[in-house]
Amino acid sequence: MSGKTLDQLIASLIKGNRAAFKTIFELYEKRLYYFIHSITKSDYASEEILQEVFIKIWTKKETIDVSHSFDAFIFTIARNSAYNYLRSIACQESLKKEYYKNITSLNEETENSILLAEYEDLVNDILENIPTQKRSIFILSKQQGKSNEEIADLLGITQKTVKNHLWKTLQIIRTELKPHMMDTVYFFLTILLITG
Repeated sequence: MSGKTLDQLIASLIKGNRAAFKTIFELYEKRLYYFIHSITKSDYASEEILQEVFIKIWTKKETIDVSHSFDAFIFTIARNSAYNYLRSIACQESLKKEYYKNITSLNEETENSILLAEYEDLVNDILENIPTQKRSIFILSKQQGKSNEEIADLLGITQKTVKNHLWKTLQIIRTELKPHMMDTVYFFLTILLITG
């Protein structure tokens, strides 16, 4: 804990200290994951909810009441998020089946989004050296939020072509970024950059 007590870490977190946030994440990550998993019984859902909990911790940091138990605060958020998840899928059997079928692609999409946000300047440099059509499709999709169907209509190409160009561009970006990646808990730091 780098010599800091939990109270000191929480005080630093409230002030917006990202190092304190990272330390709190490392302290609570496993316990929260198992707690959430005991409710959802799903590895994938537990990972997603865990991310959601820490995003909420950061966005609500100014409302943390230091006179009350931080454990109670963080576990209440985790419990409520897990119950909200269960409610959201309770009556949606077909959606649930689709959800499980797409777990791999959803994970990959999330990972791609993380990389793009974490290394935005490098990505922009890489894009400068990518053929015009690939670059246009990528910008329309990832920076302007347009669907594959909308991009296909705009550029007069098929959705399959759009998807292929996006996939190839992401592969190029991943390859180019690999030397710059650090083995850290960069997911949450990236979330902070996006939401903070």
